[in-house]
Amino acid sequence: MIYLKSIVAGLVAVFSVAVLLFVGIVSYLLVLASKEQGAGGIGWDPVSLVRPGPMQIVMAVFVAGFLWEFRRASR
Repeated sequence: MIYLKSIVAGLVAVFSVAVLLFVGIVSYLLVLASKEQGAGGIGWDPVSLVRPGPMQIVMAVFVAGFLWEFRRASR
């Protein structure tokens, strides 16, 4: 049961960070777009999300959430 709760905590951490990151990026792009009047569009590459760098960050967040809950539940 400890492992299941720890896995769920890790997944919750990943989704929480993903939502916060998404809101932050959208807010930043909206502010940036309002400053750049008539200069064209602001683009980004969604394929860049599956490169090794972001996946390592996702794994690090999952491991941090997993270990946090595992330590708490083990006591």
